[in-house]
Amino acid sequence: MIKNSAPSPSGDNVPSPSARVTLLRELIRTRKLLKERLNEPEIRSALENLAATAETAEPDEVRLEAVSTLGRASEVSVPIRAAVSPLLERHLHLPLPPVGEWGNADDRFYLAKGISASRARWVKDYAAVELARGDVDERAPRQVWAELAINRSDTLADALGKVASALADQLGSLPDASDTANRKLIRIAEALTETLLTADVPAGEGFGKSLGALALQGGGGKGAETLRVREDAAVAYLELLIQIVRLRFHALLDSNLYRAAGTVRGWWRPARPPDSVERKADRLVQLALEGLHVLARQGIRDKELRQALVVAFGQDRVNNAGRTVGELDPSLPPEFSYWLATGGELPTARANVAVREVNEQATDELIGRLILATQNPDVGPQALRAIADSVEVFEPSQAAVLRLAADRSALVDQWVSAIAAKRRLSATGKRGDIVQYDPLLHESSETLQRSGQARVVSPGVLLTMEGRSQVVIMKAIVEKA
Repeated sequence: MIKNSAPSPSGDNVPSPSARVTLLRELIRTRKLLKERLNEPEIRSALENLAATAETAEPDEVRLEAVSTLGRASEVSVPIRAAVSPLLERHLHLPLPPVGEWGNADDRFYLAKGISASRARWVKDYAAVELARGDVDERAPRQVWAELAINRSDTLADALGKVASALADQLGSLPDASDTANRKLIRIAEALTETLLTADVPAGEGFGKSLGALALQGGGGKGAETLRVREDAAVAYLELLIQIVRLRFHALLDSNLYRAAGTVRGWWRPARPPDSVERKADRLVQLALEGLHVLARQGIRDKELRQALVVAFGQDRVNNAGRTVGELDPSLPPEFSYWLATGGELPTARANVAVREVNEQATDELIGRLILATQNPDVGPQALRAIADSVEVFEPSQAAVLRLAADRSALVDQWVSAIAAKRRLSATGKRGDIVQYDPLLHESSETLQRSGQARVVSPGVLLTMEGRSQVVIMKAIVEKA
């Protein structure tokens, strides 16, 4: 803060920077800085001279105080901002000194607001450094720094790399920085999470590595309090990764991003991370496998990405997530479903096995037709019993024959159900159901658009095999809904 002011060298009654700051702050405090006063020479001169002070004045605190005061004034009203912003933009073409220990939380918040009026190239680097070095208890200034660092950068990789570098430099000068590092990582991750929801900035080359450099600053330390802070830091960081991969498909397929998550889980090695951390890890693995599934639908296997997931999260977790994703898509080719679930190649069947599979498929088709025939309500046991009841008064003997046929039909239904269960065959869909048309699952004599609504005319039949996705034996017949 400014304590003294030197007299004007010219001897005129020109207000010192301290006097101009005091004047404007008093007007803001008493709510008297109104747009009507912008035409007063004293106010106009105070704003213009304070902006000039922000450009080259000494000592450094004078420049910071000037920018903070103008930033505070710009938040009073839209007309005041319209008058102050051009002044800041014109005079803030030279980098400001580091904030350091200057001012309080409000001063630093309005300093960030004042700097945001400048379009100079130095602003993004300055904001990245202050985002990393800001006090752990300050949220408002850090959010503004995050918005400037991200939105002014050419790529997210550049911004995150500068934040990680600045944080590493600061932590390197502290004797015991583990607890401070984790607390800072929490605040940085929270600020970035909010900013990235609306930021329209490309990820850039090395995006995952920049995230990994940020993760390397956390962890470490012992003691109950440190363990709680470490857990909170890991949860905040993994939540940041989750939001990134949800919003950016390019980041979803970045192997280095998942290596960064593995670094965070490694903070507890050789022990197991807490449940709150593992739940975030499960969500990240699920999103990653859904991305691999999208590639698999196009005939692509990203082996490097899957291996990075195994290293970061463990083979069992990745295999289980891949198996779940594959089972939810019956139309996925078996070799890709097997790869998602195991990471390996589907074993090639021998010649005699291949012939047997062809015969088995033909048998499955015949049984599938039986399943559909027995599930037709128009000719089932209930229909026959209803007809018997209606004719019994006039033709009792014929009604008895119909009831016998109904009993035999029910027995046939049981046999077909038993055979279908043995062969792991089941009907899918019911007549009249509304579904999204998928040519891999449905058949129609009409022209239907993919994912368009369709009505089931006749159910389909699926074969369920352990460790593999379901196989379509008979497609469901549909019509336009």
